[in-house]
Amino acid sequence: MDVTHYVRKGKREKFKEGVTLDLLDERKGHPKKNIVKYALKCVEDVLPSDGYEFIIVPTNSYQTEEVVKTLAPVSGNAIFFIFAANWEGADFIDRLLPRERYLMGYPDGGGTIRDGAYWTNLGGEVHLGEVDGKPTDKLEKVKSLFARADIQPDVQDNILHWLWLHNAMSIGIWAGFAKYRDVKTFLKDKELLRECYASTKELLELCKRRGVDLKKYPEIGAFNLPTWLFIPLFRWLYTYNQAMQRFTAHAADSLQEARENYNNIMRTADEFSFDMPHTKAVGSYLSPKGQQ
Repeated sequence: MDVTHYVRKGKREKFKEGVTLDLLDERKGHPKKNIVKYALKCVEDVLPSDGYEFIIVPTNSYQTEEVVKTLAPVSGNAIFFIFAANWEGADFIDRLLPRERYLMGYPDGGGTIRDGAYWTNLGGEVHLGEVDGKPTDKLEKVKSLFARADIQPDVQDNILHWLWLHNAMSIGIWAGFAKYRDVKTFLKDKELLRECYASTKELLELCKRRGVDLKKYPEIGAFNLPTWLFIPLFRWLYTYNQAMQRFTAHAADSLQEARENYNNIMRTADEFSFDMPHTKAVGSYLSPKGQQ
C-alpha cells in the first residue's frame, strides 16, 4: 500500500530523515513492542492529477473543516475518512463533500512525542460508519483496506451517536486532568476524580437528551458503577494499561481541542436548558487560570 502524508508548508524538510516510532502494536499476530524507523513520504501540495483513492483526515476536531475545505477541491474522486472527534454533526462536512465521498470514524490509537520518538499505540480495531448508517460499496472498500492491515472494522449503525458518546465520555475527565496536566497528581486527587465521574454522568444524560440510545453502548458501563468502585478501577487503568497510557497521552498537549469541544457541548446543554454543574466545575480547569 502506497501511503503519502500531507503536511503544512515548510514541514516536509523536517521529516526528510523519517521519524522514530516507539509503537505498542495491539494487532493479533504482530510483535507487541516495537522501536522502528519510519521513512514517511511527505507532500505539501495535492493536485487532482495525483490520483489519491483514499484520504484519512486525522485532525483535532477544530481543524477538520479547514482541512476538508483545503483538500476537497483538489482531491479528484478520493474517498475521505474523517478520523476525528465530533460533537457538531455532519452538516459542515456535507457543505464541502457529497456523502458518497466520505465516511466518519475514530481510531483505537494515539500518543505523543517523547524523547524525540513518536510514543504511540496501534489498536486492533477501527470504528467507522456511514452518516446515514446504510451499507455502501465504499464502506466495504474501506473495511477491506483496514482488514488487510489486520485492523478489524467496527461498523457503527449510527456513527455520529458513537462519536458524540465518546466525546462525552472523554471531556469531563480531560477537563479535570487539565487542572494538573500530570497523570500521577491527577490520580491522587480523589475529589477531582469524583467530580470528573459526576461530570461524565451529566454528559451521558445530555447525549440521551440529544437522541443517543445509551443502552446500545456497553462501553459506558464503568460510569454505572458506584464511585467507590469506579475510582480504583480508573486509577488502575491509567497506571497499568499501556494502551490507555499512550492513546490518552496527547491530552496535556491538546487543551485547545478540549476547550473547543467543551464550549460546543455547553452550547448544546444551553439549547436543551440542561444544567450541568459538575461539568461547569471541571470546565473551569480548561482556562489558564484554572490550571496549577
